[in-house]
Amino acid sequence: MNITAIIILISAVAVAAVVALLVVIQRNAAERQRIVKEYEDAEDELQKRLTELTGKNAALESTLKAREEYESRLREEQAKALEEQRCLQEKALAVQRDIQEKAMAEQKEAQEKALNMQREQHERDLEKMKDAFKALSADNSSEFKRQSAESISELLKPMQEKFAEFGKAVQESRKEAVEQSAQLKEHIHNVMERSQAVGDEARNLANALTGYSKVQGDFGEMLLTDVLKNAGLVEGVHFFTQSVMTDESGHEIKSESGRTMIPDVMVLYPDDTTVIIDSKVSLKSFNEYVNAEKAEDRVRFAKAHVESVRKHVDELKTKDYASYIPEGRRKVNYNLMFIPIEGAFRLMLEEDPMLWQAAKDNNVLIVSQMTLVIVLNMIQMAWKQADQEKNIAEVYKTAEELMSQLNGWMESYVTIGTMLGKAQSAYETSTRKLTESNQSVVKKIQKLEKLGLSPKKSQAKIKPGTRKTGPESIIPPELNATTSENTE
Repeated sequence: MNITAIIILISAVAVAAVVALLVVIQRNAAERQRIVKEYEDAEDELQKRLTELTGKNAALESTLKAREEYESRLREEQAKALEEQRCLQEKALAVQRDIQEKAMAEQKEAQEKALNMQREQHERDLEKMKDAFKALSADNSSEFKRQSAESISELLKPMQEKFAEFGKAVQESRKEAVEQSAQLKEHIHNVMERSQAVGDEARNLANALTGYSKVQGDFGEMLLTDVLKNAGLVEGVHFFTQSVMTDESGHEIKSESGRTMIPDVMVLYPDDTTVIIDSKVSLKSFNEYVNAEKAEDRVRFAKAHVESVRKHVDELKTKDYASYIPEGRRKVNYNLMFIPIEGAFRLMLEEDPMLWQAAKDNNVLIVSQMTLVIVLNMIQMAWKQADQEKNIAEVYKTAEELMSQLNGWMESYVTIGTMLGKAQSAYETSTRKLTESNQSVVKKIQKLEKLGLSPKKSQAKIKPGTRKTGPESIIPPELNATTSENTE
């Protein structure tokens, strides 16, 4: 009995061990499946990250290519500007040379012409002198001297006149040369003035980009105002520049430090929602980046440009104009920071893509000219829609007034028709009372008229036994006709 119990116990233990072993095997299989699934998930995640990195790499390559194209375009434009300046200088020098050569050629031609005329006249005079000498050689010496003096005087007179003409021609030629020289000097002076003006404009633009902060600020505000106007917004209606922020009572709003709040631009929505835009132009580092030739210089200037933008973001975050708009007014919680140069905006995004998001988290929205135009177009469309809604409301109001007036007129018109109908009915009733039946008033008047009776105004006298044929009947023809119809 004990052996049987032991055998049963051993069998039970064996069965339990087998069951436990099966459970362990199942658990190991589940664990292996979990590990395989985690491995597959990790592989999918790695593939996804690899795809994202490949896309980012392609985007970076595209950005790098765009930057290289932009740099190449800038270099081409600079080379083109230098070439145009060189061509302008060469043209000015060529014009100067042409004018000088033309003046010298004209002067030389005039002198040669005068000399030829003088030579020809001199030859003719010599021939005349020879002929005169031959004619006078047979005369006596006194007569010869007298005639010779007269002949010489006569011969020298044309020559003197020619010399005078030659001197006059030389003087005129000199005068023309002086005038042409003055014109040349004036032309050169004008060219120099134009070159100076171009240089001044170039220096002004350079100062706006790299120089004085006041010039930079004015330059940025001018560009911002042009963008607003080109978007169809009207200054003083849709936006205000350098306007002091005020509360509901019209008092100036001060910052915590006591500074008057004067944003560059406040743009209004039709519902008076206010959008603050501040122009930030500090492009010294960007200009140096564009003009840098060495790669290490470009890297250094690019970082300096990003730091300049970051500094402006911190300044605008500290001012936080939007937070000072009174609670009763609607507002956009972001302060828009406008960078007018598209290339400077792109360089900031390329060098530090997270700066834009960091600025946004601090209620500063960095916008370029392209992105700002999109925002302004939305505002302008809102104004158009508001104007349309206002016009529609005015049309509805006018239509309601017109309908109200028309309704009153129609009520009066119906009342008039009703009254006219009642008058017509009363008229017909009265007519019937006068004309119908043999005992009506008209019948009795007709009978009296047949007996010769007339109204007092006719003053007719009735003789006994006679009938008056006098005045016409006082009964209107209409009543007579009605009476006749009734009689019939």
